[in-house]
Amino acid sequence: MLGKLVLLPFSAQSAHPVIDALTVLQELYAIKTDSLPDQITIRLGRAWQPAMEGQDRQRALAAFEWGTLFALRVALRNGSVFLAHSFAFRSQAALLIGASDWKAKRNHFYGHLKLPQDAQAFLVPVIAHLDESLVKLKDAALSGKLKIDDAIHIDPLVASATPASVETLRRALFERHPGGQLPEILLEIDSATHFSWLLLGREPLSRSELLLVYAAILAHGTSMSAADLARMVPELSPPAIRQMMHRIADERKLRHAAEAVLTFMHQNPIAQHWGRSDLASSDMMSLETTRSVWQARADPRRRTASIGMYTHVRDRWGIFYDQPILLNERQAGAAIEGVIRQGGSDDVAQLAVDTHGFTDFAMSLSRLLGFDLCPRLAHLRDRRLHVPRHHDVPSQLVAVTDADVRLSLIERAWDELVRIAASVQSGQCTAVQALTRFGAAARGQIVYEAGVHLGRLFRTNSGRPPGTQAPAQRRIHAQAYGNRRQETGIVITYATISGPRSTTFLP
Repeated sequence: MLGKLVLLPFSAQSAHPVIDALTVLQELYAIKTDSLPDQITIRLGRAWQPAMEGQDRQRALAAFEWGTLFALRVALRNGSVFLAHSFAFRSQAALLIGASDWKAKRNHFYGHLKLPQDAQAFLVPVIAHLDESLVKLKDAALSGKLKIDDAIHIDPLVASATPASVETLRRALFERHPGGQLPEILLEIDSATHFSWLLLGREPLSRSELLLVYAAILAHGTSMSAADLARMVPELSPPAIRQMMHRIADERKLRHAAEAVLTFMHQNPIAQHWGRSDLASSDMMSLETTRSVWQARADPRRRTASIGMYTHVRDRWGIFYDQPILLNERQAGAAIEGVIRQGGSDDVAQLAVDTHGFTDFAMSLSRLLGFDLCPRLAHLRDRRLHVPRHHDVPSQLVAVTDADVRLSLIERAWDELVRIAASVQSGQCTAVQALTRFGAAARGQIVYEAGVHLGRLFRTNSGRPPGTQAPAQRRIHAQAYGNRRQETGIVITYATISGPRSTTFLP
């Protein structure tokens, strides 16, 4: 592997030990030696240093090779080493807005993000909100809503009783508008939105072509194959359905058609009673696929080739963004990307995510982009509160609070943090690329550390126990649950002016 890697044109913006190590290996492989010369002093990590300095020079070469591989992986992830021709492993200069453009249009980018150019002006209300949160948490502890010793102990949320008026209204609605058949619902929605026209690029020419479009949509949206759909619709053949599936699989057409249906759904007055327009949730489900798909990975539960489908669902229902992602990777970048690239006019102010859709750096990036990540964190008992250094903390909270946030570090890296946010918003890079570049591999870099410290402040603000914000916590919990519920099956909901009609399939 290294014999091939050393031939690639790796570069770095400044002196880098990985580049020096690759040069040394290229020279050693050229003379076909099996030992490491004594004069090599490149440091590739403390774990490899004893073997590299030992008497066994063959073992020293093996340690040098392994150290180079591990260091190269980290360097490619954080962008300190890059390939000029690569899209995934490009330099920071290519990933973010160029230094000259940033200097010339800096005021424009700050104004577009609605951020102050002075970090202090941004941090003052954040710290004020933090103080309010700490006071509410202290009051909750004193009133017995939660217990604090070396951790925070809270009681689980108790399910709210459904008011009798809601059940009465639900029965009245469905007695007046009984459940409809799926073909009727598809035809009625299509007549209002023309989503089949959008997928074909023209009006369907015949009844059979319209049925093929519907069958292809169901095949794409469920676990049913073309053969399964052909048994449901006898006049259609499996080859014809597969051909239509390939025809409508264009991402732009699917996105346009989905936005038309979602817009139509939210235009109905009843949609205003389904939830908040500025709240959404996102989560991933694993879909089985063929091993030939380059993004396929082994699902750890089913042990089959699968791909992750990350979806964003509005509180008023309806999937407004979806994207394929790799399994077993952090989903914070995909969560932010869906909010930034969504269609429609309604902006998302809060996005409910689970632990996999959250990092401290992602919380700071989302806030700079104008919305909040609201994580439902696992292992809350092990989570700590974070406040600025030398900050006043109520005595009841000292045991669970770390005064480790460095505001001076945030102020020093403020301009670079805003540059990253502006690069994501403008499309210079994706949120996935930005969070990969400034993930754990960037540990030690000032902009990464500043983003983590800022994210800890936001996490402390948003992560208050339910005893201090029960209505908000219930809303986030319900929205996240609704997202997972929608992922367990295909739920098609159609609302007329006079009432709802719905049908549900489970794959």
